[in-house]
Amino acid sequence: MAIFDVLSGSGHPLRSSVDNPESWFTNIFGGTSSSRAGIKITPDKALNSITFFSCVKVISEDLAKLPLDLFERLEDGSRSKARSHGLFKLLRRKPNPFQTAFQFKLMMQLHVCMRGNAYAVIQHDNNGNPTALIPQHPDKVTVLKTSEGELFYDLGKEKGIAPAENVLHLRGMSYDGIMGVNLVYQIAETLGLDIASTEHAAAYFGNGARPGVILEHPKTLSPEAKTEIKKKWDEQYNGAANTQSVAVLAEGMKAEVMKLNHVESQFLESRSFTAYQICGALRVAPHLVGLMEKATFSNIEHQGQSHAGNCIQPHTVMWAECLADKLLFEDEKEDFYFEFNFDSLIQTDFETRMNGYGKAIDSGIMSPDEVRQKENMNIRPDGRGGEYRLPKNMSLSGDKNEE
Repeated sequence: MAIFDVLSGSGHPLRSSVDNPESWFTNIFGGTSSSRAGIKITPDKALNSITFFSCVKVISEDLAKLPLDLFERLEDGSRSKARSHGLFKLLRRKPNPFQTAFQFKLMMQLHVCMRGNAYAVIQHDNNGNPTALIPQHPDKVTVLKTSEGELFYDLGKEKGIAPAENVLHLRGMSYDGIMGVNLVYQIAETLGLDIASTEHAAAYFGNGARPGVILEHPKTLSPEAKTEIKKKWDEQYNGAANTQSVAVLAEGMKAEVMKLNHVESQFLESRSFTAYQICGALRVAPHLVGLMEKATFSNIEHQGQSHAGNCIQPHTVMWAECLADKLLFEDEKEDFYFEFNFDSLIQTDFETRMNGYGKAIDSGIMSPDEVRQKENMNIRPDGRGGEYRLPKNMSLSGDKNEE
């Protein structure tokens, strides 16, 4: 048995040959996944689908804008931000010399959405503390597995092979727990249909939003004459700028405009259906990518909350668990953990927030200063904002003033 089994994007060992190539083999050498619509799909080509592009952009940007904090569990059951820990600054401000925290999270999540896997090399100091996270392009990384089950990462030419403990590997849905599934290839047919519909629409409007024309001549024409007449017709009457041009026919020629068939007249409806399918595959609320047919002002807020919980949160849980597994020392994992702050993503309107804050203050759940800090305001200057209220008709059990 070879020292390594090379794992493909599907999570299975790669066994192929030039005579009998599998899909992973053709993809490595610039191959694609062809759809029945005639469009060859790759992760980069998939971005030609405006719906897929919008969904990936929404997921990546919404996750990247969430603050990522390191917390420490305290003995009294509470918690505090571990600001003095080296990882707090690393992930909150500067993961590497050339990226901010937002840029790093955006790039890594983009790789997860488009290729199912994201990789970053973990650099350490002499004491083993992580000092930088250097992202790697997924197409350049190959996962290797030894006969004993150990994982290594071939980072590409001149970069060498890194052990698993030195690589942060974010993976999406997976068949084997090692490699994430490439979503693009799983929905290639839907993406191909969406891209083909867009190209059809572009060609249609490029022709002045008019169907084809049949030119009829009373005499028999030579091939050269046919070619010349077609060329002049296209030059004078094709394109959106020539939509209202008047055609002048000579030598008894007649023009017959071809009518749209039923399928062509319904292609806009088909495009909308395909767009909803893509949103469903990525779990993105349709209104976030401009699909407003089923959205109302009464349910937009609830759709936004659903987006945070059903679309973004699964990714943040994956991030937090992977970061804790690879960046924390074993004796730290019980006391420290990572968590994303969702306040900026699920913030409601001002009136609703104030009503909620009022109830929280009146019931003693929050102090005025805690509310002010959530609204990015300074604490009260008189020092009384930290007091917790207790309703007048209630008292604590055992209170000396209790009658």
